[in-house]
Amino acid sequence: MLWAAMTALTGLLKEHRSDIIRLLKQHGELTSEALAAALGLTRVSTRRHLEILERQGYVTYRTVAQGRGRPCHYYSLTARAAELFPRSYDVLACELLQMTRQCFGEEAVLRVISARAAQVLRHLAPHLAGLDFPARVAKLAEFLIERGYLAEYEALPDGSFRLIERNCPTINVAKTFSELCAQERQLYEALLGGQVVREQWMANGDGACGYRIFPPSAAASSGETA
Repeated sequence: MLWAAMTALTGLLKEHRSDIIRLLKQHGELTSEALAAALGLTRVSTRRHLEILERQGYVTYRTVAQGRGRPCHYYSLTARAAELFPRSYDVLACELLQMTRQCFGEEAVLRVISARAAQVLRHLAPHLAGLDFPARVAKLAEFLIERGYLAEYEALPDGSFRLIERNCPTINVAKTFSELCAQERQLYEALLGGQVVREQWMANGDGACGYRIFPPSAAASSGETA
């Protein structure tokens, strides 16, 4: 898995810089001298790569005094660099939900997913309070972008909005537990106060998740709640 991760890294970084990331991941902390020896580069060249990685936010360092000599810099990875490596959170989430289903039944799975949605609602609702409908849609899209959904929205002539999510961080879980997507739609309705209709569904093979969002007045006049 580490080799696959570094193959992907090389596409994002120059080869030597991806090697620096790999070495720091393996050893935790190294000096520029140790990195230069491991890479077969000069100290000047290695420090230049480290400076670039530091500017990009992937590397940081701590300074250790060495008597009367020059202080030594020990380099390590930042939290941002950790995101370059694959993680299996979705696998863990699926396994936990599957174990919940096996041990406590389908109702327990629904309770867990509902509790998560309620937690998100409690966190977000205060940020949307007092905003008009277009501003609430914009705020929701902003939150989704922060969570990695690559969301975008547009206002339509009839006063409704179209919300598109071009990435789903929980896609592997959603393919197994469609209840997650149902709760997502209901969460959006609770936050926005209008009707939310799913038009595209990534877990069902579409290229994105798409929602049509109707303002409260339109939803009330239609008489629909789903």
